[in-house]
Amino acid sequence: MTNQQQIAAKIWDPTLYDNTAQYVLHYGEDVLHWLNAKEGETIIDLGCGTGHLTAKIAESGAKVTGLDNSEAMIHEAKTHYPNLTFNIADGTDFEVDTLVDAVFSNAALHWMTDPQSVITSVSKALKPGGRFVGEMGAKENIATIIASINMAFVEIGQEPMPAVFPWYFPSLAEYAALLEKNGFTVEQAAQFQRPTALNNGPEGLKSWMKNFADPLLQPLSKEDQEFVLERTITYAEPALVDDDTWFADYVRLRFVAVKDE
Repeated sequence: MTNQQQIAAKIWDPTLYDNTAQYVLHYGEDVLHWLNAKEGETIIDLGCGTGHLTAKIAESGAKVTGLDNSEAMIHEAKTHYPNLTFNIADGTDFEVDTLVDAVFSNAALHWMTDPQSVITSVSKALKPGGRFVGEMGAKENIATIIASINMAFVEIGQEPMPAVFPWYFPSLAEYAALLEKNGFTVEQAAQFQRPTALNNGPEGLKSWMKNFADPLLQPLSKEDQEFVLERTITYAEPALVDDDTWFADYVRLRFVAVKDE
């Protein structure tokens, strides 16, 4: 009989994140082209992390506020960018004093597993005609990594995912329908594969798991954590290594949705 694996609360380590996940900033800069921030606009960066993209938005002359539910991430963002505004807030129930022109989010929405509440909060924050611009993990995101973790879980007698799935990875059609149901018009959207190179070979995948799969690892003993990390590397290697470079098998969903007038 297997034991039900529990999901721990996500605990972000800003130093680990900034040191090993620079690709989040690199790819996030491309999403900023879809935002196309303009001088004088008011913008929320939802799930701002350590604030690097928030600062990029501010360079446009927009007035931007970074929101994140991690106290550690917000502290780091304020340390990096003391002249910008950052607040601790949950994407499912945040509020604003004055309606904004845009809500931007990169690599964060898939951590908010109640998408209806998120979209409702975003809608309440936007002016009529305001835009919601984001990129997130899509259906089949990290499918190889998930399958490899599952096989490692089975070896230690744990229930595999999706019984303990900590992310929300919708298809384009699913998310577009949810946006439209909640008073948005989807103006632009794309779902695409984006294999993402990891530094330091197999250690790069281990760092990825410590960064992003820790809700699954935390409930385990230290011994089981290390076993799952090593076995995941073994199972994933045939599919995730190309010419000695390790990749995370990302599939992304990017969109621009405008709140109906």
